[in-house]
Parts: sequence; structure tokens; C-alpha cells
Amino acid sequence: MEAAFQAGIAQASLQVLLERITDFAVKETSLILGVDDEIRRLQRTLQRIRAILDIVGNNQQSLLKHSSTEAWKMWAADLEKHSYSAEDLLDEISLDLLQVGADYLNEANESYQVRNMLLSSFKLSMPHEIGKIRKELEDIATEMDSLVLTKMSELGSYKLPAKSCLTSNFFAKSTSSLVDEGFVVGREKDKDEIVKMLLTANANRSNVSVIPLVGMGGIGKTTLAQIVYNDNQVVKNFDLRVWISVSVNFDVIGITKSIIESLTGKKCKLSDLDPIQCKLQSLLSGRKFLLVLDDYWTEKYGDWDSLTCPFRVGLRGSKVVVTTRSSVVASILGTFPAYHLKVLNDKDCWELMKQRAFANKDPEENMNMEEMGRKIAKKCRGLPLAAQSLGGMLHFQFDEEEWECILNSELWDLPQEKNDIFSSLLISYHFLPSHLKKCFAYCSIFPRNHEFERDKLVLLWMAEGFIQPRGGKRLEDVGSDYFNELIWRSFLQFSHVNLYNQSMYKMHDLVHGMARLISANTCFCLAEDISYWHPALANARHMSLGHANLQQIVSKPSTWCKNLRTLLLMPRNSKSTVQLSYELFLKLRFLRALDLCCMDIYEIPDSIEYLKHLRFLNLSENHIQNLPESITNILGLQTLVLKNCFEFLELPANLKKLTNLRHLDLDIKHQLNYMPSDLGNLVNLQTMNAFIVGKGKGCGIGQLGNMRFLRGSICITNLENVLSVMEANEANLCMKPFLESLQLEWNYSGDRIDQQEVLAGLQPHPNLKELAITNYGGFMFPSWLGGPLLKLRTIHIRSCQYCSVLPSLGQLPLLKHLCIENLSSLASIDDHFCGFGPTKGFRSLELLIFQNMPNLMEWKGLDGHDMPLLRELTFINCPRLTSLPSLHNLSFLHNLNISHCPKLQALPEQGLPVSLQILIILESAIIKERCRVEEGEDWYKIKRIPKIEIDYVQIPMVA
Repeated sequence: MEAAFQAGIAQASLQVLLERITDFAVKETSLILGVDDEIRRLQRTLQRIRAILDIVGNNQQSLLKHSSTEAWKMWAADLEKHSYSAEDLLDEISLDLLQVGADYLNEANESYQVRNMLLSSFKLSMPHEIGKIRKELEDIATEMDSLVLTKMSELGSYKLPAKSCLTSNFFAKSTSSLVDEGFVVGREKDKDEIVKMLLTANANRSNVSVIPLVGMGGIGKTTLAQIVYNDNQVVKNFDLRVWISVSVNFDVIGITKSIIESLTGKKCKLSDLDPIQCKLQSLLSGRKFLLVLDDYWTEKYGDWDSLTCPFRVGLRGSKVVVTTRSSVVASILGTFPAYHLKVLNDKDCWELMKQRAFANKDPEENMNMEEMGRKIAKKCRGLPLAAQSLGGMLHFQFDEEEWECILNSELWDLPQEKNDIFSSLLISYHFLPSHLKKCFAYCSIFPRNHEFERDKLVLLWMAEGFIQPRGGKRLEDVGSDYFNELIWRSFLQFSHVNLYNQSMYKMHDLVHGMARLISANTCFCLAEDISYWHPALANARHMSLGHANLQQIVSKPSTWCKNLRTLLLMPRNSKSTVQLSYELFLKLRFLRALDLCCMDIYEIPDSIEYLKHLRFLNLSENHIQNLPESITNILGLQTLVLKNCFEFLELPANLKKLTNLRHLDLDIKHQLNYMPSDLGNLVNLQTMNAFIVGKGKGCGIGQLGNMRFLRGSICITNLENVLSVMEANEANLCMKPFLESLQLEWNYSGDRIDQQEVLAGLQPHPNLKELAITNYGGFMFPSWLGGPLLKLRTIHIRSCQYCSVLPSLGQLPLLKHLCIENLSSLASIDDHFCGFGPTKGFRSLELLIFQNMPNLMEWKGLDGHDMPLLRELTFINCPRLTSLPSLHNLSFLHNLNISHCPKLQALPEQGLPVSLQILIILESAIIKERCRVEEGEDWYKIKRIPKIEIDYVQIPMVA
């Protein structure tokens, strides 16, 4: 089976190379005449190899079983190695041409002559280099072809059987409805939930409802379906029950015939679809049936529609239970929400193991083995199939040393003939689309239990060239689709939402083990002494290092990094400090992704320019103050991450050369004093968190104009350097539909009339979700800020000292969070604030904060229909505020916070809403006195609020 894994990853590598060659032939060979023939020869060779691998994939049961798997493994490894070499060659040529084009456009000295010389050199060298790789591949193809023909001749079969039959026979096992419930552990709650669904009347109009059971291979979907199928309540509830094992071989005629044969107990001799379906329809008509389709794989709507046509005549309340590994399948066929099966706990895994390990043995004789057995059970990571397989292995082991050997072994290293986990997960990998196989295998460079963040992993896949263009869709979006597909197929699982509100994902230990196995030739995750692994690293392409002393490792790069494409340094402690040598980057010349985050680095050597293939560079959380100018020679760079580099002062002057840069991820706007000139050249930028408006040529806000793909968030500072509405319009913010968050910052007030015009010209696209305006010096806000077409969810207005009137923010239909802070000229709020027209009144507002408002005295004009969803209302440091509007109609209000409002005379006369749960009063003497327990004039207004806190003292609730 390892040969099957290797063949699969080799196929994926060939597919990536073929797509790369096709793209190269379209874009580059027109510049380098005379190489078309060699490119075509290489393509033909690759297509020939792919055809051979298809034959092997379709005939694994016969070919790999009778021939040398070691030979196939060697060929697969060599194919992958030569595919990488070919990709590197094509990439190097493309980058050289890009450099020539950049020099030509920049009118570099003698650039025209240099260009012609380089193109001439390519004409001479490129056919030779490509031909060399092609010859290696042709030799492999000839050897493989010879063995395939020999073995097929020996087997007497030149006519290849259908792929679906072969793969089904090789990988899958048929299942039946029979189960011994005494051997089922930890599924009581799941069983009750599914039985409840089966006995529930159909919620939709259809007579038949579908319940998908979803989970990774080996998690127990079939077992759960079996115990539900045989439950007494279920048996009594249905007139007919049928169990069908579908597996990977979807055949609508075969499945329908199997259903008929199960219902009649006779062989179905019909052969055409129409009479077969008519027969089934007559058997189901007017009867309440339960059908289980176990191990359903096909993701084609048409297959499901065709299969289920006869089901519709069943009596209302009929149910179909489908077990599947794919959430895509569940979304196609489910009428009930998919039921996602979770892993077992360690205790239940041990119970399953113990059943097999101690079967027909006296438990008292094995008490001393139990402690070790419980440790082994943890290796299952909650997977029932793993527990059963390990239990079966332990049954034949009779002493503690043998058990300890299993405890200290990786599950993948255990004998494959006794290891059902292997074949169960192999089928999931085998049926991954080729574009996902490389992406999945790549994940093995991360340590076990690593938490994946979608965007970062997608950018790494992009850097490696794994993501192929799909129509006009962004590569990042295509990569996100890849990520989703791995989730839907149970290769990745949701873990939690982190502090930055990002969803994090994990890979089950056994799935991670499978990824390590299939990528063993090229992907390495090294956490210990690298010298032990040295012999295996000759062809290493992707690597993460988690050594405690990384300095010792990177100081001697020649021993391990010759062919590396990915290098992720992952220090095992926070004190790891690495000093990068000039020689290191000379050795890493094929590197495409480099992650040096959190390495305590102070300086990046000039030799970084030798990483000409580099696409992804992460330098976050280091002490660097600048980047070497030579970095601007890495023309293929797509992603540059500089987050939390608090000492960083300046970007390279020629950053404009990096025209392929898509993500400049920095949150260092307060350290930088200026931006490099002519950043407008970076028209492919999608992420740029900060832009500092300068005064010189090529440094103005107009540089943002052509960056039409900008998305995410951006903070534009030093807006005092924008002197007119015409300059502001040049930023084209209204033409950036993908921006979600915008911060507009002035450093000082400047000319107030000019700033009014500038802010008017900075109108964003209606899709913007978050807006912050700081230190704006105008008298009033532009009309667009209250426009009902804006989709703003969050607004923060602060330190706008000359604004005496708030805009009509109540007209924004989707606004949820509003914070107004430090507006020293604002004395009164009236009904203009809530707005006018059909969307007035803050229809969606949930949080409202007024903070540091030195002259605010009153708020009036709030009517009974305004702010219907407001949950939190806060007044902080409003020293002149004397009264609050009527708050009693705010029927959703949960929290009210009044802090440092010493002149506030009383709570609203009409009282507070009954929904209020928390009231906090701090440093507000008059209100504090009026709210004294039992005696204060406003006590009756608050006494039933569950939580009252006055000057940090919690007041007990009155019963």
C-alpha cells in the first residue's frame, strides 16, 4: 500500500508540473524562440508517465500485489524529484525574464543589450536543460512501461477492467446490518439522537427524509448506523428496512437491484434502469421504509437524483440514513442537518481495546498490563477503528516488553496486514482530487497537534505553486476552496476560535501520520537532533525545524538544505535567538517559503537576494529595524509579513520593484515615518495594513488609486498631507469593494475647511464594514457618512475636536457598534443623530459608547422606536452631562454603565427597561446618592436589576 501512496503523490506532482508547463508555454516561449519543440516533447513524456500511473492506479490489486513494491516506490520518488527539478528550471527562467523586463522598463544601463544577450543564452541553454530532465523521465517511463506490460501479460489481461470495480475491490469492504451491541462503546448518546430523528415526523413536504452521518474513516459511522438500524423502536416504526453497502463503486442500477433483492429475497434478473426502478417503486409504494446507504462517496447531484427517484412513493415518515466521509455529500442529499460523529474519549478507547486484547483470557492475569494498555489507548486519539486494531495486535502479545514496543511505535510502523486503520484512511487519500493531494501531504511539515490558520496555509500553498488558476477567481480564494474541501472530506477539523477571532483547525493524529507517510521522501518535521535524520534529507523539499538550538542548525546549512523549497523555523522556547549568516541564503537558492517568525533576529543579511524563487517571507516578531535593499530583487515575492516588529523603522526604497507582491502584512504604522515612493506600482497588492501619506513626489495618497484589489483593513495616516479634495479622490477608495476596515487618521488639525473637503473625497465603497476617524479637524462630517446605502457595522469617531454636530448615523441600516470619543465641541445630541427616513433610528445598533466628552450636556430626541436592539449603553467621563434621554423603551438593553459623570442629575423619569441586567455607576456623586439602597429617590427604578455595582461595591438584589 505504501507504493500506492507514493504513486498518488507522484501523480499529483506530475499534474502540478503539467499545468506549470502549459502556463509557461503560453506566457514565456513566445519570448524565447526555438524551445517549443522541447517543451512539447517534455509534455508528451509527462502525459505518457501519467497514463502509466493511471493504469497502475486502476490495477493496484493485480499489479502492486505481484510486482516489486520497492521498484514502484523508487520510481515514484524519482518522478517526484525530477518533477521538482523541472519546475525549478521553468521558474528560474520565468524569474530571469521578469528581471529583464523590470530592467528594460526602468531603462537600466545597456538593458536592451543585456536583454538580447540573456534571451540568446536561453535559446542555447534552455533546450539542453529541459532535454536533460526529459531524458531522465523517459528512462523511468520505459522501465515502468516494461514492467506493466510484463505483469499484465502474466495475468493474461491486456483489457483493463473498469476503475470503479478495481478500486472498490482493492480498498473497500462490504458491510451488513448485523452488529453485536455488546462490543459497542461510547455511542449511547449518538444512538439516542439518531433514533429520535428517525422517529420524528418529516419536517419538509417530502415523504422521505435523509439523515447524513458524517465523519472521518474509522470513527464508527457504520457501527452507529448498525445499532440504530437494529433498535427495537426503529424496527417497530418501519414497514420495510434495507441495508445497502455502497462504497466507492457507485452504480445506480447495481444499488437499485440490491435494494430489490433485499426486499424480495430473490435475485433480480432485470438489467435496464427503467424496469428496475419501476419494480422498486412498486415495492415501496404506500409503505414506510428505512434505507441505510453505508459508505456513500459520489458527489454528483445527478447520481443522487437518479438513485432516489423511486423513493418518493414511500409512505410519509420514510427515512434514508447515509454514512459518508464527505460534508459535500451531506449537503447534496441531506434534508436533516448532517450529524457529525465525534471521537471517543480515552476511557472508551481502552474499553474497546480491552475487549479484543483480553478476549478469551482471564482479566485477573492481565491486571499488570492495564496501566500500559491505557497509555496505548491514548494513541488512538478517539478513533474506534484504531482501538480495535490495536486490541487485535495486543491479543497476540504476551509480555510487557511487546506491549511497550507497541506503545513506543508509531501506528503507521505497525504491521500493515494487521492494521485496518491504514487501509481505511488510504481510501480517503486515494480519492482526493490530484490538486488536493499535494496540499494535504504538505501539511505533514507541521508538528502533530499543530493548529492551522486558513489564510497562512493558503499563502504557503500559493508560494509552492500548488494552487492553480480557476477562471477569474483569486488564487487565495481558490486556495480557500482547497482548504474547505479538506475540511469537508474530514482531513482537517475545526478546533476553536482564537483571540483574533480567527477559526483554527487541527488534523487528527492518524490523518497527520498518513500525511507523514505519503510525503516521507520530501517533507520533514524535525523537532530533535537533525544529525540523526541526515541520510534521509538528500531530497528534502519542505521542512520545519523545531529544535531547541536552531542557531547550531542554521549555522551549517550545507548538510541539509540544498533542495529545500520550504523552511519554517519553529523555536521550542521563547529564548531562541538566531543570527543569520550571509552563507545561509546562498545555500537556499530554491527556497519558495521562509518563516523566521519569533526568532529574535536583529538583522537580515544582503544575501537574501539570492533567494530568487522566494514567494513567502515571514519576519514577524523580530527586532529588525529595516530590510536590506537587496530584497527588492526577489521579483517573484508574493507575501511579506512584518507583524509585531516594534523596532521596525523603514521599508526598502525600491519596494516598488516587487510588482508581484500581493500581501504586505504590517501593523507597524506608528513606527514608520514614511512610505517608499511609487508604491502605486504594486497594483497586485491585496493586503497593506498601513499607508503613511507623504509630501514628496510619488508619496501622496494617489498611490492607492490603482490598488483596486486591496482588501481586509488599512490605516491611512498623516492625512494632513492631503491638501485638496482632488488629491483625496485620487485614492479611489470608493472603487475598492473588498476593503472591510478603514482607519483615517490626521496627526493635527491643520486647515479645517480643507480637511472637510478631504474627508468628503475619501468616501469608501458601500461594502465597507468598519470605519474609524481620528483627529479630523473639520467642523462637520460629510453627508456620505450617514448614507443609508453604506453597509457599515462598526464606527469609531475620536478626537475630532471641532465637530459640534454628529452625522445622522441612525440611518445606517446595519450599524451594530458605535463609539464616540473625545469630541470636545459637542454639547448636545438631538434627533438629527437618529436620522430621518425609512432606515432611521439605529435599527441594528447593539453597542453605544460615549467616552471623554468634556462639553456634552444633554441628549434629547430619542423616541420609542429608536435603537430597538441596543444591548449595551455606556457614558464614561462626561463631566457636564446633566440628563439622559428616556431609556425605558430600549427593550433589549442589558448593560448600562455610567462612569465619571458627576453632574448627571437623575436616572430617566420613566424608569429603566425591565430587560436591564447590569447597572454600573462609578464616580458620579449625584446619581450615587439617588440610588442609595431603600432611601435614594431613584432606588425604586433600579432595585430589581440583578447586578448593581456602585463605586466598585456590589449591591444585593432585592427579592
